[in-house]
Amino acid sequence: MASSLAGAAALGWGAKTRAQVPGPDRWILLADAHIPGDRDRAEGKPPVKPVEKFAAMRTGVLALDYTPAGVLIAGDCVFLHGEHEDYVTLKEESQPLADAGIPLHMSMGNHDNRQRFWGVFPDHQKRSAGAVEGKHAYILDAPRATWFVLDSNRETDFTPGEFGAAQLEWLANELDQRPDKPALLIAHHYPEGENGLLDFPAFWSVIQPRKQVKAYVYGHSHVWSQQQREGIHFINLPGLAWLFSEAGVPRAWVEAAVHDDRAELGVRVMNGVTLPDGGNYTLPWRT
Repeated sequence: MASSLAGAAALGWGAKTRAQVPGPDRWILLADAHIPGDRDRAEGKPPVKPVEKFAAMRTGVLALDYTPAGVLIAGDCVFLHGEHEDYVTLKEESQPLADAGIPLHMSMGNHDNRQRFWGVFPDHQKRSAGAVEGKHAYILDAPRATWFVLDSNRETDFTPGEFGAAQLEWLANELDQRPDKPALLIAHHYPEGENGLLDFPAFWSVIQPRKQVKAYVYGHSHVWSQQQREGIHFINLPGLAWLFSEAGVPRAWVEAAVHDDRAELGVRVMNGVTLPDGGNYTLPWRT
């Protein structure tokens, strides 16, 4: 515990450090919440209740000694088929965050349904109106970075993902209008593989030459990992609900402190799994 707290302080989570330097943008990142309409529904082996895990995350976030700029969910926000009642439960369960002044931002995963999501969250539909037709994509301009909330959902229950030519063209144009500000991208699908992004080569051709792109954040695999490719950080957020394997795999949410030249991530583990350095990571931006 002492080692973990020392590491957190070194990465800038402590109040003393925050008082000495300009404050970073602070966000909460999570993925694969899989909220069902039935609060008592349990899935996985061993079975877990997604609503209980979301509530535990919410309690942790509301107990922080700062107010995050927002919570970003990297897709699969609700259960298996993106039903209306799933989004109703998600809206109710996230209301305490909204009441505390912490907005919720969601990208669409393969288990989400865009139209039903917009039906329950009409204000979210307004965020993406006029960006990419048929996609839930929009921009969050924060002091130290621009977040691009992207939509890799091809259709509900279709496991692989795809951005599509129109969204990639929109992304390229918007990036070109912001050449000097760090850009952070969040969507649901991992980059490559049978169930990943079908159009990853086209996506890569957009982000690789644009040096302002610093990181791509995603979920889908229900595991935690972070790696680099030509200086771009690829951050695979852990699952919040059930896990495909309980062996050494964290169920967690992530604190992200975004500075001008780096991000500092704190993986907040909920199932007792131990991560190196207390789950704290520093990710320098490429130049």
